[in-house]
Amino acid sequence: MMQPFQFDQSAFVQSTPNVRRELPARVKTVLGLKVIGCLLSIGASFLMLLAFNAAADHDITMPPALAHRMANYAMVATGLSLVELLGVAGVWSFKRWGVYILAGFSMLNFVIRMHAGDSTFAMIGLASTAIVGAVIAARWADFE
Repeated sequence: MMQPFQFDQSAFVQSTPNVRRELPARVKTVLGLKVIGCLLSIGASFLMLLAFNAAADHDITMPPALAHRMANYAMVATGLSLVELLGVAGVWSFKRWGVYILAGFSMLNFVIRMHAGDSTFAMIGLASTAIVGAVIAARWADFE
């Protein structure tokens, strides 16, 4: 028996299958490595910024203009790595904008790091993004 001011909610609820999307373990691993790589890259950029800033303040063999330029590259690379982390979060939640951000800013970060002479972190970032892209291509229909 229904009480006053109550209604039967079962008429309004449609049963939809609860589809749980989950990333494969290899994608989770690569995204986790991408996060670690971005954090290491941010830390290396910070150390490079401190080192080149000190070189600009002191009379070391490096010209101050070059040290200032390298410190600027480090700051830009740090900002790009932070945006890459945003892309990783988007990929983790099955958003296509996350894939676009991750791919675009990984390429931009690659160019900046190669121009600054930091080829090790540039290649690691590019390789991890390529692995994520290859695995995501098979599940592209799952992304919103």
